[in-house]
Amino acid sequence: MRISFTQSGGFAGLVRGCHIDTATLPPDDRRTLESLVESSRISGEHEALSGAGRDLRQYEIVIEHVGGAARICCDERSLPESARPLVAALMERSSPQAPHRQAVPGEGALGAPVRGDPSARWGRFEGEVVARWSDGGRDMTLVAPFAYVDPQAVRWDAPTGSVVDGASIPRALWSLVGGPFTGRYRAASVVHDVACTRRERGWQQVHRMFFDACRCGGVGRIQATGMYYAVFHFGPRWRFETRATIVAGRPEMARVAVDETPPQPTDAQAAAVMAYVEAHDVAVDAVPALVIPGSGVGAPDGAERGAGTTRRPGQDPADA
Repeated sequence: MRISFTQSGGFAGLVRGCHIDTATLPPDDRRTLESLVESSRISGEHEALSGAGRDLRQYEIVIEHVGGAARICCDERSLPESARPLVAALMERSSPQAPHRQAVPGEGALGAPVRGDPSARWGRFEGEVVARWSDGGRDMTLVAPFAYVDPQAVRWDAPTGSVVDGASIPRALWSLVGGPFTGRYRAASVVHDVACTRRERGWQQVHRMFFDACRCGGVGRIQATGMYYAVFHFGPRWRFETRATIVAGRPEMARVAVDETPPQPTDAQAAAVMAYVEAHDVAVDAVPALVIPGSGVGAPDGAERGAGTTRRPGQDPADA
């Protein structure tokens, strides 16, 4: 039996971890650890993140044995009671790890496939997320290049020097899925932040990329769909205009991104989104046109979104 354990929390990535092949342990240790695995009742693939904040520990355990493989990803609050003795034993055997390096999607920490979507379906990350906190502690500056290549082979670069702060993710969502620099959507939030700042492509394409990047990073389908809904309907928006400028005394035409970001959702609206997605089988392609009750999307702005006209899902404000 082989066991891979990681305890993460915060933007820096892995805090502690260990890789154990029980065949190499003394007999007593082997029996003890394998007994804890059996009593943990970990089987198949299970993911449950309560997302209370960036200071909440998150655990991932990948177990490989003759009968197959199992994986669990959860945090302190959602960790099953039956698995707590195993986690305690693995914490004792773990050691501090280097900053997080994005694993190949679809593979366990030991390089063995775990059940889930094949990596090719969701693209790939290139490089590592390495960043430096600002003095104010609210944002980070990338000190190494990072990139995501989506399933359509479109490359999304996050160059050295890019400043990320998680602002592209509606803040009301943070209390439901965790801060943008925690857990499995850390890498996706980085490339999404940069794309929303650079605004070189349309906002619809940028937000769809976020869904794919979340899935590539290991976020479950239901949570990724809810997060995609939130960024699509409440995240940054812009439209492109061509404007005449004077450069060195000569007129030139330049494309300018004009901000049209809608109002942020309330905590109740964000909760309504996640609750609906968890209760219904929402297809990702249905997200742009989907009106979720209580979310404020498609409702008269005077009722739930503030003053203005009613906005159809996915409609540009200029066309409302």
